[in-house]
Amino acid sequence: MSVVIFCLTFPLASCLAIDAWPAGSGTTIATYSDASGLSWHEARQSLFVVQNTGTLQELDANGALKDSWSVAGDLEGITLAESDRYLYIGIEYPEEIVEFDLQAEALTGKSWNLHSVMNGTASQGLEGLAYRDGYFLAGHQGNGKIYVFNVNLNVSGDVSYVETITPHASYSSDISGLEYNADTGMVYVEYDSYDALLEMNSNSEISEHYSLPGTAQEGFTLVPNCLARTAIAYIANDDTGVITKHTGYPVTCLDADGDGVQYTSDCNDYDVSISANQTYYRDIDGDGLGDANTTTSVCSFTAPEGYVSNSNDPADISGDGRYMTVNGIQIDLFGTDISSVGHTDLNFYSDDWHEIVAIGLASKKAYISLLRVKGSEVYFAKRVRISKKKKYTSATISTDPAKYKFTTRFSRGKKYTWKVASSGSFKKSK
Repeated sequence: MSVVIFCLTFPLASCLAIDAWPAGSGTTIATYSDASGLSWHEARQSLFVVQNTGTLQELDANGALKDSWSVAGDLEGITLAESDRYLYIGIEYPEEIVEFDLQAEALTGKSWNLHSVMNGTASQGLEGLAYRDGYFLAGHQGNGKIYVFNVNLNVSGDVSYVETITPHASYSSDISGLEYNADTGMVYVEYDSYDALLEMNSNSEISEHYSLPGTAQEGFTLVPNCLARTAIAYIANDDTGVITKHTGYPVTCLDADGDGVQYTSDCNDYDVSISANQTYYRDIDGDGLGDANTTTSVCSFTAPEGYVSNSNDPADISGDGRYMTVNGIQIDLFGTDISSVGHTDLNFYSDDWHEIVAIGLASKKAYISLLRVKGSEVYFAKRVRISKKKKYTSATISTDPAKYKFTTRFSRGKKYTWKVASSGSFKKSK
């Protein structure tokens, strides 16, 4: 991303690295003298504009005038709070919030004086107003700070000071606009003398720092498209009254898919169907049953290749040589390299332990091994070696669990029957 460097441009600012404006260059949608504050009304799909000459206007998304009202005072900020019915307008001096009823199309008579705390002047007072999580934020043009107030919306005049925020130590004046967007959880702070926009998170930390297009910016509001990760940004110019519309402003919404899980916890905040990683179990032997001890976690309702959604395999087995992997544990079955192997998974004694019988062939020798398996516990029970004068070429295993027996058959018809003890040991049986 390109960077604009301001070095000693302003006497109170140090050398600041500011990211270039990230959205489109913008189109002019309206021109009204002294446009000084903006707010988007989602329910009405309207853009509200205040002018410091005392006028409140309602525009559509493309700037066409829908309505206009005369409101006394030097209007510098506008925001919504807890109801779509009321607008709250910031007056520069004496610093004050007044309430406007969109249904009655008039001021309600309620107001909240902030001057005793902000203590500005006629040209250096309240210049931006936003409402965040139950509190009003008022931007001070004179000192570049934000004052936070707790306002009782039911009682005119009932207001208390909470705290003061310094968004940027080097911007010691000229806050010209404030916006809070509940979708992104960010406060957007305009500084017109610096042509700068800050994005400030819930901890009052700067997350983004952009150079603003144009000059004398005194109003800013966003219309996010959370799933597209972009927003429309509207900017008002106080000198010319021009209001511009900029597409492609990048945003990250707190809950883009609207499933009630914020992006910090949602594994895919752009898919309403899923919000948490799913656990799947490895199925090495492809029997549709998974090994409870070998898992993967992915943000999908489709299991990755080689995994299944159940964990019901008591012995997930793979191997066609000397080594076999059982429930994720590799075992040397035969102690020597072999040419072929066969195995079976049994539960002779109907208990928690499974018995794996494997046969390996190596030249004129055959190896019969038995493992005992219980979850992640895999241990070697016994191995038997059979030597013959002629080379074995094939081997099979058949089982008789009711009698705790298995039979091994080799090429040329030779067979042996074995009986298994509960310990996993086995011996020849008649």
